[in-house]
Amino acid sequence: MGVVQDLGLELFSRSSAMILGLLLFIATTTSLLRTAVVPRALHSGISQGVATGVRGIFWGVARLRKDYVKRDGILAWTGPMIIVAWLLSWLFLYVIAYGLWIYGLHGGKDLWQAMQQSGSSLFTLGFAAPQSADSTIIDFLAAATGPIVIALLIGFLPTIYGSYIDREVEVTIHGSFAGQPAWGPELLARIAMTNQIDRLPDLYETWGRWAAQIRLTHVTYPVLIFVRSPRATRNWLVSLLSTLDAASLQLAVNRTLPRAQAISALMAGSQTLEVLYATLFSRSPLRSRLRFRGLMISRPSVRPFGSSEVPGVTRKMVAVEIASASDTAEGLPTSIVENLEKQESKTIDLTREDLDHAVAVLKDAGFPVEVEGDEAWQQFQIARSRYEYTAYMIAEAIDAVPAPWSGPRKIPTPIIWPTLATNVMPNVPGQFADDPPPSA
Repeated sequence: MGVVQDLGLELFSRSSAMILGLLLFIATTTSLLRTAVVPRALHSGISQGVATGVRGIFWGVARLRKDYVKRDGILAWTGPMIIVAWLLSWLFLYVIAYGLWIYGLHGGKDLWQAMQQSGSSLFTLGFAAPQSADSTIIDFLAAATGPIVIALLIGFLPTIYGSYIDREVEVTIHGSFAGQPAWGPELLARIAMTNQIDRLPDLYETWGRWAAQIRLTHVTYPVLIFVRSPRATRNWLVSLLSTLDAASLQLAVNRTLPRAQAISALMAGSQTLEVLYATLFSRSPLRSRLRFRGLMISRPSVRPFGSSEVPGVTRKMVAVEIASASDTAEGLPTSIVENLEKQESKTIDLTREDLDHAVAVLKDAGFPVEVEGDEAWQQFQIARSRYEYTAYMIAEAIDAVPAPWSGPRKIPTPIIWPTLATNVMPNVPGQFADDPPPSA
């Protein structure tokens, strides 16, 4: 009787190991395919758990540093280490899965011996020989799995770092005009001071395309969000925010410059921030979904960006905004939608004094300021309310450089200002082309 019970327990143990190994193999393979193969924003519990763990470790160390530059130096390891941790986790789980299979099939091996044979086969070491035909087949599968996983990740890296380079090229170029860290008023000021105001439409068009590219790559491969810029004072989100602020400022204080490209950039940038926030950063459950038009849409309780209070906006522009935002945000979670709409109904965090300071900088730089005071403030609020909340939430989540107008951080950090060109303008007369002629 005891022998029968022992055989029954042994059979149950090995059968359970086979089933558990199969489930683990399926879960690991699904995680690998969802993360590194299928070009779509697919959720993987294993990949998400590993990424969260790595982020928690580096954030726990970084938060001990109050100085932002030192904190950024620690957080710069987060993105690359997530990728390394994925590889190690997948390989480890495959070792466990194949080990459970070998243990379930081969009655003469204990669990530790089965794991040794699995690891020997997966890493093609060959120090543990199979002892049955069934385990030989598993050894062949394991020997093929290890190189395949490594090869897939090697192919995954150029995709990640290619997208990273494309992102950072524009951010680096942008820093020459917007400052480091980037600030919207400084972008307009430097462009005015270099007599390049006529290139503003091209700049907005470029950043509209760039925002769409970020929406595609960073939702498809979320690890890109945590691959930081080469310098602590540069950040992709802050650069996008500065461009949106520049467009909002131009619409608020000027009537004669072209407006269509600025409006298009605001639409593309705002939608990108909404999608990134909704899909990557909101902790609300994703179970309840509905058709949603986003913050850019005309609703009874929410004014569209293209309202009569922003001169130069036509009904057709508003219609395009509505259709575009509706297509982009369709299917986002109900709870997130309600939260975004609630935040839009609030006033922006920037103050009137912030805008007045920006207008003063623009005047000193020679930017054509045609509207000031309450009218400019009202129009600036309308434009910025479309993206301020989502930009601030993402900036806090990734601990972006604390640039002006970029919101608070989890760890209170002093604002890092760029060098304002108007503050360092040479005042030695008679040496520059724009100096007045000497008096007779």
